[in-house]
Amino acid sequence: MIKSSYQLCTLFGIPIHLDLSLIILLIWYIHIYGNPFYGLIAGVLLLAAITLHELGHSLVAQAFGCRVRGITLMIIGGRALLEDMPRKYWQELLVAAAGPAVSLALGLAGLYVPIMLCQAGMLSTLGRNFLVGAVGLLNLGLFAFNLLPAFPMDGGRILRAALQVRMTRVRATWIASRVGRVLAGLMVFFALCNILNIRLPVFPGVFGKLLWYFLASGTFIQLLIGWMIFTSADREYRMVLMEEGAANRNPFAGFPFFGGKTEAPPDDGQAVVSPPPYERRSSTRVDVRKED
Repeated sequence: MIKSSYQLCTLFGIPIHLDLSLIILLIWYIHIYGNPFYGLIAGVLLLAAITLHELGHSLVAQAFGCRVRGITLMIIGGRALLEDMPRKYWQELLVAAAGPAVSLALGLAGLYVPIMLCQAGMLSTLGRNFLVGAVGLLNLGLFAFNLLPAFPMDGGRILRAALQVRMTRVRATWIASRVGRVLAGLMVFFALCNILNIRLPVFPGVFGKLLWYFLASGTFIQLLIGWMIFTSADREYRMVLMEEGAANRNPFAGFPFFGGKTEAPPDDGQAVVSPPPYERRSSTRVDVRKED
């Protein structure tokens, strides 16, 4: 029987699994580079970057007493399976920020180390250019993309944690989840436009140009990520309502987009809290514990 994922190794006591969808990603990389050797090497470097990004989340979560069941690498990125989620907002902020921090460090190292090695005569110009693109620019791109406030991605979780300084967890989750759904909708829209070769104007301003760069360069993978974020944002909001015992007090319950359904997600044994970077795998249940 063919399994959907296979364990590659164990790092810091955390199993690392490879999903079969990565075959599509490797084929795509080979197509981009036009060379099987460089495509495979670039694909391996991408998987290593995503693994280290997810380890950043996982190790910080473990430091706060959360249990990590494993990390799965898929075509749409990585996913750490957490049995427990941080309850305090500042803990969630640090867990969410740990992954982008790792990507930023790898990106800066990938930019400067190959240049220094090339200047010292230890690396060819071709090797320098390859590593700058496959390590430096790639990780800087992961860093910037993950900081988009598209809850429940890293940037969205950071946004929710910041909002909890001034409001309850339920209201902060509602705001972050709706911002996430709007950005997810934009991801899907721009990915479809890019796939169908529909030209769109560039947004004005520096921020607009950066946003256009990340959204308008979308591919089929971005389409999948956008759809997962759109569905997971509402699912997480419903989960928080159940955990906080606030389902009956949801002021937005009557509006499909803004309020959504208030019943608990189905007890399928795989209660998704987020797409990349992390997910909780356990039976769906109401947790009415309060924060300290």
